[in-house]
Amino acid sequence: MELWNRRAPEIAYFLNPAFCSTVLYSTIYEYQKKAKDGYPFTLTYLVLPIVLHKSTRERVSSRSNMVVWLQKNPDVLIGFPDRVRSLVSFTNEAIEFLLHQGIITIEHGRLSIIKTISKTKLKEYAETDSEIADCLQKSEHVGRWFEKMGAEENIYAVWGVKP
Repeated sequence: MELWNRRAPEIAYFLNPAFCSTVLYSTIYEYQKKAKDGYPFTLTYLVLPIVLHKSTRERVSSRSNMVVWLQKNPDVLIGFPDRVRSLVSFTNEAIEFLLHQGIITIEHGRLSIIKTISKTKLKEYAETDSEIADCLQKSEHVGRWFEKMGAEENIYAVWGVKP
């Protein structure tokens, strides 16, 4: 991981732990609304590559089943494994940030929200930039997709990656 003072400003802005953790939080929160268990830890590594990739994010919609959506948008799978690998360290930083802030806990390979972030604060944060708002909205869609899909192995399989 590159030191902060050596990161390009664009990377430091868009891939900072606070922003990435907010994207992950939105996904986990949405997932946990309906799921009986916590959010599968391994799925956190798929969120940023889906949400932060603009051409993928722009087409994400939880109105469609994830498998059907991927069949209609097969081009989003091009380079996806490489995006996952390139964002692992940023995902790890975001998870550490959430743990340090006491927002999530990890038990038995699952993440659970133990301290919620107020909807007002999230809305205010999203209002600072339309791209941030879009990322947070689409991360919620991803959370719903993952919850509806069930087994994490199936989710990894349809995205063409291995945990």
